[in-house]
Amino acid sequence: MAPPAPLRVVPPEGGDRTSGPAKPVPRCVWPHSAAARALACASATCLLLTTGCSNRDLGNDWFPLREGDEQTLAVQYTGEEPREGEKWTLRVTAPETFQEQQLAVRHHSAGVSYYLLSDETGIRRVATRTDIDEQPTADAEPVWVLKAPYEVGTEWSTTTVPYLIQRRNEHPRDLKYTHKAQMTWRIEAVDDTVTLADGGTHAPCLRVLGEARLNLYTDPVNGFTDVPLVSREWYCKGKGLVKLEREEKVPSGFLTGGVLRAEWVR
Repeated sequence: MAPPAPLRVVPPEGGDRTSGPAKPVPRCVWPHSAAARALACASATCLLLTTGCSNRDLGNDWFPLREGDEQTLAVQYTGEEPREGEKWTLRVTAPETFQEQQLAVRHHSAGVSYYLLSDETGIRRVATRTDIDEQPTADAEPVWVLKAPYEVGTEWSTTTVPYLIQRRNEHPRDLKYTHKAQMTWRIEAVDDTVTLADGGTHAPCLRVLGEARLNLYTDPVNGFTDVPLVSREWYCKGKGLVKLEREEKVPSGFLTGGVLRAEWVR
């Protein structure tokens, strides 16, 4: 929560991960005249190679990565401390070559680009670049977004951080700067149906569950407690990530937690 961090799709990303449904952005204009259309058809192969009108997908059915595709997620937070909702916009930019591999690049409105490799083993993030960096930085090890085979029971793990847990009276308040955990992911379903707040229904969808625990000193009564970090993500065929949830609930005491929910809105 490939990050955002925004989970996986966002920096802890991991961080965790990456994602998304897509709104194609037109890249080519079809000629109006018959002669121009004939010429375009006669040289279709050349046009596809030189102009990118093919909009080639560097992802797969569950996680499309076509240049120009864009998604916006509406994000809501619930917890002890009020926090305003926000929107994340993710856009697939032009592919780039990194370490002799052509990679899809997905830019997050938080100011981070994710470099993604898709093959028969799944989709993984191999590098990131912030908007102020000239070159991407390779991940120490690939961060899986989705791992094949895409069937119930497939598992993988990634390093994650607590995105929502904060200290009440200490600084830095966010534990994401000081704590990490190993999250185990598992495909729970391959035929889920997702109904979003706008009434839109998407199917079939992969439902992926991520679970981790952090041992934290929560208060004098409970002492050290294993605090669960739980992520759920839904990837729908032909659209990508359409919904995600992150739960980080802690006993009342020295820390506060909460729940993050994000849905595709366009």
